[in-house]
Amino acid sequence: MGGNMYELDTELAEYYRELDPKKRLELMPDDDTVRAIYENRYSDHEHKGRKNVDWWLWRSICLIQLYNRGNFFRKFKAREVASIIEELMMTSPHKNYLYHEYRNVAARYLSTCKSSGYASGFMGLRPASDEQKVIKACEDIWQMSRGIAKSSGKEQEMQTWCDALHDELMIYDDVCHEVYLRLEGGK
Repeated sequence: MGGNMYELDTELAEYYRELDPKKRLELMPDDDTVRAIYENRYSDHEHKGRKNVDWWLWRSICLIQLYNRGNFFRKFKAREVASIIEELMMTSPHKNYLYHEYRNVAARYLSTCKSSGYASGFMGLRPASDEQKVIKACEDIWQMSRGIAKSSGKEQEMQTWCDALHDELMIYDDVCHEVYLRLEGGK
């Protein structure tokens, strides 16, 4: 998918690999675009006085919920997806920066997918196996990227987002490629 299309300045590699927002702030280069993206991502967009909010991570989870709503709430879904596209700066010309920031969002999400309660069944009483967790993580990443982009008709606007989440998922576990292809319909 994305790969080499989104080249990265080697100075930024450590910054984009870091998942902790406070450590990322310490590693941040002197770059206005990187700072603007950081401030957008880690801000209280709802003005509720919350601190340390990873707004982009929260909005990516909202994309999963929107995907799973189906078409019953079509107008609401379209409005919400359009809002998230704007909030996550998906139409910005800074595709290289955003691609790597989006990979960081995906990496942060995936870092939570190995926890004991993730993907558990029967109201959390039946823990998931490691393989079930990986499959669920693949499904979540696909739903919050390609799934919602396709179902909402926003594939073009969400291309960089989809590329980044796909590429981060492909390094998460060996089984991800097979699961992703299945989700894509066997392409």
